[in-house]
Amino acid sequence: MVGIYEERRSRAALWCQRFAVFLLPYFAIVIVLYRFSKIDTLRMLVLVACGLVMALLAIVFGLRAIVELWTRGFRGGSQVVRGLVITLLVLMPFGYYMFLGLQHPLANDVSTDTFDPPDYVSAQDLRATAAAEGVNPVLEYSDEYADTIVAAYPKLRSRRYPAGADRVLEAVRNIITENDWPITGSSGLPEPRSETDAVVDEDTRQQGSELTLDDNPQAPDDIYIEFVDRTPVFAFENDVVVRIVSEDENTLVDVRSSSRWGKHDFGYNARLIEKFLTELDTALLGIAGEG
Repeated sequence: MVGIYEERRSRAALWCQRFAVFLLPYFAIVIVLYRFSKIDTLRMLVLVACGLVMALLAIVFGLRAIVELWTRGFRGGSQVVRGLVITLLVLMPFGYYMFLGLQHPLANDVSTDTFDPPDYVSAQDLRATAAAEGVNPVLEYSDEYADTIVAAYPKLRSRRYPAGADRVLEAVRNIITENDWPITGSSGLPEPRSETDAVVDEDTRQQGSELTLDDNPQAPDDIYIEFVDRTPVFAFENDVVVRIVSEDENTLVDVRSSSRWGKHDFGYNARLIEKFLTELDTALLGIAGEG
């Protein structure tokens, strides 16, 4: 009687593939739920942690299946390959952020002026109210923290433009509008000029009189514009404030950006400030602001 030998299929390979295939829709659903405010940030982080546990299980089952295939001749090689490839693809973004975490300091608040960072208009009160939910409070810079930011981002400096504050303000507003950043607060904005004021200014100009900013008793204070930026995937919120200071012949601009969630921003706030200042340089006739 002739016996028929049937190769056994590795159950570990099967479970490796099952976990891996489940990860793709799982993380997609978590992202969609969070972006549409169906779950809060803490629940989202818990769900992400559960997804990472499943990815770890997929790897464990995959390694066990490889041992079974090698030592016991089980079937299931294609399932192991699919499972491990999908799992590694899912884990690639997490690995990328782990790399960024090693490249950048443990910080979530970055400013072009680290020794006198711009004050937020409304974010401080908002964060204090939501502190019980795990939202980061607005950080008070210490000398040590300021030195850390300067050392990590040496090119991140204040901008000084040979233009009036009104022109810089208009450019800042246009950049905020183009990027669809919702404005959450402002202070020191100049009031709209009436037609009567315009006629008076024209008469003064025709008479040859010059009125400087220092001669104007109603010269505006420093201008602050605050808005919110959201990260591309999970839409984590970052509060950004722009400070515009009128000087004798120039206008000084400082930008501060900080994350509402997490102790590490993986360099995101610095990249956001660099992007904003680059667009501001371009908007102001390509003038490179001097620090």
